[in-house]
Parts: sequence; structure tokens; C-alpha cells
Amino acid sequence: MAAPRDAFTRLFPRLFLGPGRAGAPLRGPLDLTHSRWDRATGFWHLRAEGLPGIGHSGTGTAPVPQFSTRLRPADSPYPHAELDHPILNIDAGHVYRGGLATRLHPSGAHSNFQHPESAHLLLSLAAHSR
Repeated sequence: MAAPRDAFTRLFPRLFLGPGRAGAPLRGPLDLTHSRWDRATGFWHLRAEGLPGIGHSGTGTAPVPQFSTRLRPADSPYPHAELDHPILNIDAGHVYRGGLATRLHPSGAHSNFQHPESAHLLLSLAAHSR
């Protein structure tokens, strides 16, 4: 996500159910992958805003509890308790590494998410929502 790490506290607190907040109409877990190899939200956001974005470092502050884990291999199931959080920060740096920055491709791994592990995460989240 190309947003500041405090975006959910500073810009989007109404997305989450809480005192004085009705929350968004859809209330599923918000699952965010991040990779330190994402230069678009790392290097470039750092230069423009003074802080890296969520896609580089994960969510910083949020008005609801969050949980951090790693992107799992396609043959490793996600435990229900690991997915059942309002915000889930998923470190995908060990998989989302491709497209390392060059002059012609300065975003690094920003769009490098087409992997079996990504599909496994999406299907696990879909199964979890049932």
C-alpha cells in the first residue's frame, strides 16, 4: 500500500469499528503485505514524505489491534488464529524481491506479487471468511 505507515490512525480511522466510529460497511480483516525490497514505498516515499510507506515496512500505528506474520509457502496452511485480526501485516520480503531497482525500473519489488504464495494467502483468507 502506497500510504504512510500511520494512515489508518491519521487518515482512515473511521474504517474501523470503535467508540464513536461506525466502521466501514465491510468489516473483514485488512491484510497488508510488505517487502523491504519495495523501493516505490520505501526509497521514494521516504524522500517525498520523510517516512517509508506501508508497502515497504508494514502498518505503523492503527486504531485497532494488529498482528504481524510472514507470507507462508503455498504448501503451509495459515492457522485460523493467525488470520483473525483487524489488521494483519504480512512480511513478504523473502518472496517479493524481484524487479530490484535499476534506473529503468526504480520501483524495486513494488509490483512483484504474482507468486503461488500470494494466491495461497488470498485463498486462505477466502476460506477464513466463510
